[in-house]
Amino acid sequence: MEKWVPVETGGEAFVELLNANDVDCIFLNPGTDTIPIQEALAKFRLQGKRTPDVVLCLHEQVAMAAAHGHFLISGKPQVVLVHVDVGTQQVGGALHNAQRGRIGIILRAGRSPTILEGEKAGGRDRTVMWWQETFDQAGIVRGYVKWEYELRFTENMHHVMQRAFQFAATEPCGPVYLSLPREVLMESMEQVRILDRSRYAPASTPQADTGLLAKAAELLIQAKEPLVIAGHSGRNADSVASLVDLAETLSARVITSDVMMNFPTTHPLCHGVNPNPYLKNADVILIIDHDIPYLLGGTKPTDEAKIIQIDIDPLKENMPLWGFPVDISIQADSSKAMPVLTELIRQQITAEQKAGFEKRFQQLQQEHQQLLTGWQEAAVSKANQKPISPEFLCYTLGELLDENAIIMNETATTSYFVGRHIQRTKPKTLFPSGGSSLGWGLGAAVGAKLAAPDRTVVCLIADGAFLYCHPTAALWSSSIYQSPFLCVIFNNGGYNAMRKNIRLTYGEDNFSEKMGDWVGLNIINQPDYALIARANHGYGQIVEDPSDLKIALKDALEQVRRGKTAVVDVRIGRT
Repeated sequence: MEKWVPVETGGEAFVELLNANDVDCIFLNPGTDTIPIQEALAKFRLQGKRTPDVVLCLHEQVAMAAAHGHFLISGKPQVVLVHVDVGTQQVGGALHNAQRGRIGIILRAGRSPTILEGEKAGGRDRTVMWWQETFDQAGIVRGYVKWEYELRFTENMHHVMQRAFQFAATEPCGPVYLSLPREVLMESMEQVRILDRSRYAPASTPQADTGLLAKAAELLIQAKEPLVIAGHSGRNADSVASLVDLAETLSARVITSDVMMNFPTTHPLCHGVNPNPYLKNADVILIIDHDIPYLLGGTKPTDEAKIIQIDIDPLKENMPLWGFPVDISIQADSSKAMPVLTELIRQQITAEQKAGFEKRFQQLQQEHQQLLTGWQEAAVSKANQKPISPEFLCYTLGELLDENAIIMNETATTSYFVGRHIQRTKPKTLFPSGGSSLGWGLGAAVGAKLAAPDRTVVCLIADGAFLYCHPTAALWSSSIYQSPFLCVIFNNGGYNAMRKNIRLTYGEDNFSEKMGDWVGLNIINQPDYALIARANHGYGQIVEDPSDLKIALKDALEQVRRGKTAVVDVRIGRT
């Protein structure tokens, strides 16, 4: 129901509008432009009024990553406050990740005041306010947000704020950018209008075209080697059960993701995270919510294969080029489309076809078990390797982590071992950054723990990514806001992704290999990452001997249960 709430300033109105939108946290990196909001929060707390919890983040990228992690668990748009143009720039690659990951965030930044000589409250009173005015502040982020706006008047703040939340929460979700001049936040007000949220709700997601689904069903029924490739359908928890039902109805092989829990990895129809071994033989391929299902310049389907796509964003509208051929493209919420597709298949299959599906299921079940056995044997065979095998590390983690543990995966070149050895059977237990900017995992783990305080949160992260995370800032926030998690560093002493790319591009006969060194890729004389954890009131340990690995990880998990963030720096070999 719409109502009016008494307030005295624009800053107070802003906080009341956050309350009205059920905001739990404000991820804050403060500046001179945020002080009207901070004053409003202080006033409301003194009066005993509800306010969002403030999570102080010592770097803007940590704030964005924490909001990102919270959204992945809660599904509610998060609010990040940063400082004018410089804070907006500091957000950096974290905004790229939020865009590519479809993360609902209201990124709010101030604007340098335009009042120069004190004509009204909020005008320029610091030297830096001249430096911080740009010609187009929103241009810094315009290519990465769904919507951007500068609030100019308090009179329409309610409409502006509600539109920001609508855009952030409407699928495909994504970040929005709202700049709030300090003069507006300090402007006197008597009341703020609170809109009826039910009348300004996010748009509903689309149902699939039933005619196209019927064509897809026909192709899938006739397929001899159907293949399902799932990308990020698991962002919707209901999609997991729907995909299981669809796959079982067809007896179709499923390739899931090493960064998103889309399909139970223990299911007999799950055949790992790499589609390449199956692309050439597949005659019908169903691609569900996937941005890059395979590499166009690598192993790909035959020209005769029929490709079906179900995706909330089938054209990938924020990617200038995409290039994947599709025979039937269906724009829809996959959690809604899959049950309808499954029912259409059930209605059409004959008894003879069903018997054939059952036979195929038995064959795929055997292949699944062979895969698991092979992966396990490979990992166990490396139990004594030094440096520690990343495969054995993931196998050991798989033995220790419970099925409800939330894993934030930023392991880069060893990510496929995570998919093979850390079995995920429940929705929303494995998450990616969504993009390619390193420095996400620690902040994301803080946000995830704030959203799910009763669950174990685990950050699996490469050493290069750990350094990008601003670890002092992230681990400090974890300690102060009682959001402990386990961080396991996959430490191979450098940027292994670039080593692999040099080999891929220039072959094994590359000059870096000949020189016995890798120019600009080795992180030598490494910092003591475990000490960084201890310096921020956490637990830290370095593990170099594989015989110490399991005990070290158990000890670290116990520290997390006691309320301390634990960092285990595992020195691994390069793959």
